[in-house]
Amino acid sequence: MPDSPDVSPVDDRDTTIADLLTDLDRSQRLAVTSGAPLLAIIAGAGSGKTRVLTRRVAHQCLTGVAEPSHVAVLTFTRQAASELHRRLRTLGTGDGVMAGTFHSVALSMLRQYWDQQGRSHPSVVSDRRRLIGEVIGPKHGTSIAALAADIDWARARNVDASRYASTVAAVARRSAAPAADVIRVMTALEKLKAKRGVIDLDDLLSQTINLMKNDEKFAAIARWRIRHLFVDEAQDLNPLQLEVLELWRGDRDQLTMVGDPSQSIYGFNGSDPTILTNLESRFPGIEVVRLGINYRCTPEVVAAGLNALGLGGQEKPALTSARPRGSAVRIHVFDDETSEASGIADMLLDVGRERGTWHSTAVLARTNAQLPPIRAALEARGVPARILGAAAADPIQRATREVGDLPSATRIATWSRDARDPSDDDNDDNDDDIIARRTVADAVDEFLRGGGGDGRAFLAWVRANRPFDVMPNANAVELLTFHGAKGREWDHVVVAGCEVGLMPHSSAKSDLERAEEVRLAYVAITRASDELVLTHARRRRERARTRSPFIEGADAVEPGVAPPEEFRRANRRRRSSTQSDDTVLRELHAWRNAAGRAAQVEASLLCSDATLALIAERRPTSVDELADIDGVGPLLARRAGTRILEAVSRGVDRRTDRAVD
Repeated sequence: MPDSPDVSPVDDRDTTIADLLTDLDRSQRLAVTSGAPLLAIIAGAGSGKTRVLTRRVAHQCLTGVAEPSHVAVLTFTRQAASELHRRLRTLGTGDGVMAGTFHSVALSMLRQYWDQQGRSHPSVVSDRRRLIGEVIGPKHGTSIAALAADIDWARARNVDASRYASTVAAVARRSAAPAADVIRVMTALEKLKAKRGVIDLDDLLSQTINLMKNDEKFAAIARWRIRHLFVDEAQDLNPLQLEVLELWRGDRDQLTMVGDPSQSIYGFNGSDPTILTNLESRFPGIEVVRLGINYRCTPEVVAAGLNALGLGGQEKPALTSARPRGSAVRIHVFDDETSEASGIADMLLDVGRERGTWHSTAVLARTNAQLPPIRAALEARGVPARILGAAAADPIQRATREVGDLPSATRIATWSRDARDPSDDDNDDNDDDIIARRTVADAVDEFLRGGGGDGRAFLAWVRANRPFDVMPNANAVELLTFHGAKGREWDHVVVAGCEVGLMPHSSAKSDLERAEEVRLAYVAITRASDELVLTHARRRRERARTRSPFIEGADAVEPGVAPPEEFRRANRRRRSSTQSDDTVLRELHAWRNAAGRAAQVEASLLCSDATLALIAERRPTSVDELADIDGVGPLLARRAGTRILEAVSRGVDRRTDRAVD
C-alpha cells in the first residue's frame, strides 16, 4: 500500500505570483499579468492557451483583482471544463471558481430562479431531431435533417419562427428546407415542448437572455454572481452565446477571451472568426496579446499547417515551433479508397510494431463515411481501432439509459458501485462495455456530489453537461472526423482523403464555407505532434479525384530531413513509458487515487492522466525535475513532490524486480 497521501495539491496557502509565472515565455507572461480588464489572447495552435488562461485566472485571484467566488470560466465542452477546473484547483483557486460550459452555467442559474419561483425544473432534451420527427410525422416531404439544419441555424442566432423568413432573406441564406416548412415546424416544436414540460439546450440560453432583459432582479443576481468573465475557445462563440456573454458582462470590462481565429470550424453552429479578427470594432479599447510559439508540433508539422492556410487564401498567423526538427511530412497517393485504407493499415501496423502501442496514433477524415472502411482494414491486419463519435458512444448510451431508469439517488449510487466492481455475472461484458460503465460511474459520482436526484434528473444533468463527448483512452488507433479531432493531439497522425470534394468538401459553396474548409484542414494537420502523413486517392467511388490544393508542397517543407538522434531518443522514451502495464504509471495512479480520497475531491482534478503519463515517462528524481514537466509546474511539485517521487521510485523498483524475476 502507498504511504499516506499528500493532500496539499488542493491547498492554496503556498501559491505565489512567482510560481504562476515560472515556465512561461515572454508573451505568455504578458498575457497572464496584463492589467487590462478587457483582454484578448490570440493563441496559435499548441501555444499553451489553457496554461495561460488558467494562470491568468489564478493571478487575478491571488493579486486581489478578482474573488474566486465571482469568477466564471466558460468553454464549450464538458471535457474542456473539467480540465480547466482541474488546473485551477492545482493553481490554488479552490472550488470557488465556476468553470463550465455556457449551457451548464446557464442551467445552474436558471435552477436557482425556478426554485425561487417555486417552479418545477423542466427536463432538458439534447436531441432536437427526435422531437422534429414527432412534429412532422412519417409522411412529411421535407427531411428531418434538412429541417434540423435550418432550425439549428436559427436557434444559434436566437431567431424564432416569427423572424425566420426576414432573417434568412436579410443574409441571403440558402435554406435546406422551404421557409414555410421551417416556420411551421418551429412553431409546432415550441408547442410540443411546452406540452411535455421539456426544453432543449438552446432554450437554456434563450431563456437566460429573456430573463436578463426582462427581469431586473434575475439580471442583478447574475451580474453580482459573475463579475469576472473568462472565455476559452472564443472563436467558437455563436451569436446566441455571445449575447448571453454580453448580458452577463453588462457595462463592465472584466472580460478575457482566449482563442485562435485560424481554428474557427463550427460555422454550421454560427461560430464566427471575426469575433477575434475585428476585436476593436466589437470591443472598443481591448488589449490584444498574441502567443506565437507552438510547443506541441515539430517545425515540419507547423509549416505544413501554415502552408495549408496560405494555399487556401487565409491569413497565416506568425507561428513558430519550439521543438527540434523532426520527420518530414509524407504524402502518399493510392489508386482508390480501398487501396488507401489498406495502405494506411500497412503504415500503422509498422508504427505499432515499432512502438508496441497504438493509443497515440490517429486517422482523421473529413466525413464519417470515410472511417468504417479504414477501421475494417486496420482490424483485418490485427490493429485495434475505434471510431470516436456516435459509433463509439453506443456503450456509453446503454449505460446512461440504465441509470436513467433508476428511481432514486440511492439506487444510482449502488449502480455506480457495482459498475466499478463488477461481479462474476458481468464476465460476458466486452472491454468497451466495462470502460463505458466505469465512465458513466464517474459521471454518476459527480452528479451525486452536486445534489443528485433520480434517473430522470441524471439524464437532464447529462444533457446539460455532456460528460461523454470523448471516450477514455484505450490502446487502439483512434479514427475521427476533422471536427471531432479539434482540441486533441497524437504523436502520429494520418489525414486521409486529401482530395478536392473532401478537402475542401463539395458542400462548401460560399466564400465563408470555403474559408472554413481551409481552417478545418489546418486543424487536422496540426493535431500531429511528431509525424504527419497525408493520403489521397486517384479515384473514389469510381470517380476521378484531384489532390487537395491545401497539401501541395507540404512534403517539401523540409525535404528528406531525418530526425536528430535527440528527437528519436525522446520519442522512444515517451512511447515506451506509456504502455498500459507500466508499473511506474500504476504507482502514480495509486498515489493520485489515495490523495483524491483524502482530499475528498475527484482524483483527476489533482493531476490529469496525460500528466501522470509524462511523469511516468521521464521518471524524475528531484522536485526540480518534476516541476519542469508540462502539467506539473512548481506549485504541484512543491506540494506533492515528495509523494510523487516516492511513487515513481516504487514503480521503478518493482519494474526492476519483475525484470530480475
